[in-house]
Formats: sequence, structure tokens, C-alpha cells
Amino acid sequence: MVRKTREQVWSELDAMGEDEVRARMASNPGSAEKTGLVQKWLAQKERVTTALATTASEVKARQAGRLPTFVGKLALVSIAAVVLAVALARRKR
Repeated sequence: MVRKTREQVWSELDAMGEDEVRARMASNPGSAEKTGLVQKWLAQKERVTTALATTASEVKARQAGRLPTFVGKLALVSIAAVVLAVALARRKR
């Protein structure tokens, strides 16, 4: 009997996908050792999903905070352009 490493089992689980793994777990729990690896894999997937969701919400929050800064910079550039245009118009007179 050839034993697979954790990485080999997890690679197979990644290839199957989470939905398929959960369906197989529900229909046939399998050996205790493999069930433990599957549970660890599912827990790892959950941690990664949670971390990605947290990061995505933090990025959205930062981007939302930057919008007023961008608008403020755009307003300053617009005002500077108007002042420059007025100054150049007076100079030509």
C-alpha cells in the first residue's frame, strides 16, 4: 500500500474542487486518516476565503477614502488652470 503525502492529497482535492469534495464527504466519509486531511483542507480553504474577503473589503474602504482626495486634487488643478488662463489673458492686453 502506497501512502500519499498531505500535499498529494491536497493537490487531488484542489483538482476536484470544494463542491465535489463536500459531496463525496457527505456520501462516503472514507477512512479516518483521509477524513482528517480533508477536514484540514476544508478549514484551510475557509481561512483563505475569509482572508481574501477581508483584504477585498479593506481595499474597497481605502479606495472609497481616496475618492475625495482625488476630487480635491482635481479641483486644485482646475483652479490653477483658471488662474493661469486669467494671468495670461491680462498679460496679452
